[in-house]
Amino acid sequence: MAKRIRPAVLGAGFGIYFLVVGAIAWQFAQGLPNPWFEKDITRWVYMTDMLVAAVFLVGLGGLGLSIRSSFSRQIREVDARLGSMVRQSDVLPPPLAEAATTRDTVDRDIDELLESLSEVEATATREVQAMDSNPQSGSTSYGDEDDTKLGSRRQRLIARRKFLGRYLIGPGLVAGVILGISGMMLPGADGFAQYNHHFNTALILGIGYAWIGVGWYIALTVFALVGGRDSGGRKK
Repeated sequence: MAKRIRPAVLGAGFGIYFLVVGAIAWQFAQGLPNPWFEKDITRWVYMTDMLVAAVFLVGLGGLGLSIRSSFSRQIREVDARLGSMVRQSDVLPPPLAEAATTRDTVDRDIDELLESLSEVEATATREVQAMDSNPQSGSTSYGDEDDTKLGSRRQRLIARRKFLGRYLIGPGLVAGVILGISGMMLPGADGFAQYNHHFNTALILGIGYAWIGVGWYIALTVFALVGGRDSGGRKK
C-alpha cells in the first residue's frame, strides 16, 4: 500500500506550483509594450473565471458532504459487524436434554458414550499427528483476527473523516482567491485593466494556468481521501 499523501504536503507542493506560475506570468507580461488582452476579451475572461470558481466551490462542498456521508456509512457498517460478532460470542449454549429414566435408555446411552469416546480418542490422535507435522496449522484465531481487521479499518475511516476538511481547504482556498480577483478586476476591464496591462496580463495568464494546478490538486485530494481504502487489510 502506498503511503497516504498528507494535506500539508499537498498544500506545500501546489503552493510552490502557483508561485512559479505567477512568477513566470509576471516576467512574461513585463516585456509586452501594448495590452495583450483587449477589454472585451478581458471582461469575458474574468466573467468566465468567476462563474467557474463559483461552480467549483459549490461542487467542492457537495463532494465533501458526499465523501463524509460515505465514511459515516462505512463506519456504521463496521460497527454493525463488530456488534454482531459480540452478540454471537455471547449466545448461550443449548440446554442439555433431560436424562432418560428407564434402564434401557441408560444402557443404550452408555454404549453410545463408549463408542463416542473411542471416536474422539481416534480423532484426537490424528489431530496431534497432523499438528506435529505442521505446527502452525492450528495457531490462528480467526475471530480475533477479524476483530483486529475491523477495528483497524474503523480507525482509518474515522481518521480520514476527521482530516476531510484539511484536504479540501486547499482547493477551496485557491478557487476562492480566483473568484475574488476576478470579481475585483471585472468592473475595471475597460479602464484599469487596459491602463495597467502588464498587471492584467500577468493575472489572466496566472489564473489560466492555475486552473491546471487546481484540477490536479482536487484529483490528488480525492485520491488521498478514498484511494486504496481497503488495501490495508489484505496483506499476504
